[in-house]
Amino acid sequence: MDWFIGDFDDPAYFTIYADKEADAAVEGPALAGLLDLPPGSRVLDLPCGWGRLHPHLRARGHEVFGGDLSPLNLRRHRVEHPAPLVRMDFRALPFRSASADGVFCAFTSWGYFASDEENLRQLLEFARVLRRGGVLLLDLAGRDTLCATVSGGKGHWLDFPEEGYQERATWDRTRRRIRTERRCQGQRFRHDIWIPSDEEVRGCLSAAGFRSVTACGGLDGRPWEPMAERWIYRAVRR
Repeated sequence: MDWFIGDFDDPAYFTIYADKEADAAVEGPALAGLLDLPPGSRVLDLPCGWGRLHPHLRARGHEVFGGDLSPLNLRRHRVEHPAPLVRMDFRALPFRSASADGVFCAFTSWGYFASDEENLRQLLEFARVLRRGGVLLLDLAGRDTLCATVSGGKGHWLDFPEEGYQERATWDRTRRRIRTERRCQGQRFRHDIWIPSDEEVRGCLSAAGFRSVTACGGLDGRPWEPMAERWIYRAVRR
């Protein structure tokens, strides 16, 4: 079973990522601003999780639709942030072609799949559901910073006692993917995410049918540079 099917659909997920609720107050308005679409635009929040960024897209006057693979996250979203929601797989989105003005993909939610073909398929699906001239906002962790801070194959466990979990992050042997192991509530979780270079991101966006790709190095829109902690790409569908 793919790791993301179970890891994001366990109640412990909300413990591990409890801090993201507070982060949303800063991240939401900033990312919605970088998407830079006019009020009334139809925006797909993919994946939407439990909807922490949804109010900030709505605040800009967007018509927001959410999609996620996790039934648990979708149930919480419906309670806390009622909205049109669907359960979906990135490789086959349940939306009509050219039906959206924007796709909003935050918090390093690209690179989950084991093969390059599947990860490209996700971007191809984003392009398919966007109208011509529609915008994708892709928010990723900066690879160069991770290379400088994450150890090789024998990382140490870090304790987060207030948050209630332990964590260890290591590169795989190819140094293309980061494996983040967590212990929480007596269970173990293991994320396995491809962390692409800037050249790889731009190459995949071009192959998927995007143009006019611009990047910034933070939520404040500062210029992109290799050691930025966040690489945020805005790309336009051809």
